Amino acid sequence: MTDRYVDKGYRLLHWATSIEALCPKCGETGLIKGNPKWKEWSATFHCPCCFHSLKTTDNIWLGPVRATGSRPCCSCGHKWVTIDTTFSNISQIKSMTAATQCAICKSPNQVSLEFSRTETEDHGMDPYFGLKLALTQQTRHGIIWVYDAEHLAQLKAYVTAKLRESSDEKWSYFNRLPTWIKSAKTRQEVLKAVAKLEQRLKNKRA
Repeated sequence: MTDRYVDKGYRLLHWATSIEALCPKCGETGLIKGNPKWKEWSATFHCPCCFHSLKTTDNIWLGPVRATGSRPCCSCGHKWVTIDTTFSNISQIKSMTAATQCAICKSPNQVSLEFSRTETEDHGMDPYFGLKLALTQQTRHGIIWVYDAEHLAQLKAYVTAKLRESSDEKWSYFNRLPTWIKSAKTRQEVLKAVAKLEQRLKNKRA
């Protein structure tokens, strides 16, 4: 166990320069190389197994999509009849409108939808294409996930530290980790998950 870990205030995107993600074509592990800086936002994905590739310049999003819409009720005029739902991926979207019921008069309404990229509840996906991450491990409390080996090493160092010096940065990755990952009560379980991810990386390199 390390004695001390100093949180430098890095956000999650600090580690988004290298991400191991599952290929949407063959399911094997591929690599995303990215630049997460706002004005330089770009990335490429390459799968060494089937040679499938993606690039952000093609404006491809394969992750979850949020659909929202609102309108006055076509029957009683109540404002607003709304829809706010999430599709796991864009292929599930079959129409640009959706049916819903007015909360006041219960009349059916067709609402036009607008679509936007969103994230899974645990944020365990890549930020460029919405691909599933390769380095994930289920625990009874939730999922441990990381982008790559360096990200995993920093998470392990944080979890094992006896003393953690927090950052004042609100959006610090470590400040925003789920409480159960930071708790001393679950430390051993979290470290078991980390060890499994480390072994997976070793097997890959063997």
